[in-house]
Amino acid sequence: MNQFVAGSGHKLSEPTRSAITNEAKRALRDALGAFPTGVTVITTRQQDGTPRGFTANSFTSVSLDPPLLLVCLAKTAHSCQVFAEAPQFGVSILSDSQKEVANLFASRRPDKFDEAAWHPGVSGVPLLDGAVAIFECQRDSLVDAGDHVILIGQITDFDSRGGNPLGYHRGAFFTLGTEDSLVAAAARGAPLHFGAILRFRDSILFKTEADGSLSVPSAPPGSRSHAAMIKHFTSLGIEPQAQALYAVYDDTQAGYLSIFYHGTATGGTTPDHLLIPIQGIPFDRIGNVAERSMLERYAAEARHGGFGIYQGTETAGTVHQIAKNQ
Repeated sequence: MNQFVAGSGHKLSEPTRSAITNEAKRALRDALGAFPTGVTVITTRQQDGTPRGFTANSFTSVSLDPPLLLVCLAKTAHSCQVFAEAPQFGVSILSDSQKEVANLFASRRPDKFDEAAWHPGVSGVPLLDGAVAIFECQRDSLVDAGDHVILIGQITDFDSRGGNPLGYHRGAFFTLGTEDSLVAAAARGAPLHFGAILRFRDSILFKTEADGSLSVPSAPPGSRSHAAMIKHFTSLGIEPQAQALYAVYDDTQAGYLSIFYHGTATGGTTPDHLLIPIQGIPFDRIGNVAERSMLERYAAEARHGGFGIYQGTETAGTVHQIAKNQ
């Protein structure tokens, strides 16, 4: 990997080689992913004026007096040297309607700024339209930190328009608006049905019903929260790990709101539960038509690692696409 020189003339070190295995790195990434964050797009201009930008969730406020914030740059990122040398940069905190923008700036597409709506700030750095908050910063300092660079900026201008931010947790986007709708449903007394597609390595956990059909493991009837579902799974010896919302739909025939998550799990199984390889799911044995459709979607999405969130009814709705797992 090529080293680069920051604007101060300080040469940043190459990442230190450690004894950590790839498996341990994945486990560490999953553990760090337990902390939910917002989603930002960091922007600047290279010396010839060309705008540059990337999606980041490693954004933190540092100080109010003086007003400082920081972002982390991977040394392997193509734009790392540009940001290390740029005197100014911008931060746009994305709204819950900007998942596509987050995906766009997470890619290496050369036409990012042709596809996104943006405007130049006071300093000339690009700032994204529709963001819940924007900041313009003067580079304050760079900190060499392992395989990343910590870029600290002094805020020179900012604006906030309110609204719900886009969130990121366990490798998936989430929106507060969706959670608000669940709270509203619970508040009006709608019966809730909580379940989870739980992955054990390359297999999925199923519950075997009395008639031999299969179903997605779920909380007992009357459960009113995600926490109650987790408590139920734990009582069975199942330990859910990473989780993300996967489907929210009104089951008009059953008369309840179904809320399904997906994620990983460890632990054992009970006599009425079994593990089935993802690519060998016997869909004809899944008794509930809506669950069958949901699992067919999951099997397809699992092949490329990108999961969406379904909203609608048991027969029709929309899958909101989100980024691939990181």
